[in-house]
Amino acid sequence: MSIAPWSDEYCTDHHVIDTQHQTLFELVNRIHDAIIAGESHCSAVRAMLADFEVLAQEHFELEEELMRTYQYPNYEVHFGMHRRLCRKVRSALEKYDRDTDAFSHDVPQVLADWMIHHIRGEDRQTIAFLQSRIKAPATTLKA
Repeated sequence: MSIAPWSDEYCTDHHVIDTQHQTLFELVNRIHDAIIAGESHCSAVRAMLADFEVLAQEHFELEEELMRTYQYPNYEVHFGMHRRLCRKVRSALEKYDRDTDAFSHDVPQVLADWMIHHIRGEDRQTIAFLQSRIKAPATTLKA
């Protein structure tokens, strides 16, 4: 059962960003499914969370490069949101490494909620700004 099913309402109309978002959603769902199946002590959960960390960082780097290139005025706030999520994921990984029993089973829900809120708000605003800056469809933004 998906904790965070992908919906077209999360589309930003930037192909690469939307594809990355979908991949992150899929990974959160896989982490959730493994935990529900009783595999939270399994190294696969830790590996998927580590994959999420890497993929999120790559995704954030793309968004941040676009924001810097087109001088997005809310860059610092958006950047800060990215850093806070990265710290949460890093903290979850460290807790898992110290004691799998201390690993919070609500991690997938926290990640899903963050992504949904962030995409609906900040990412949509950012892409709209970028579209207006270059006066072209978002799908032509250079990544």
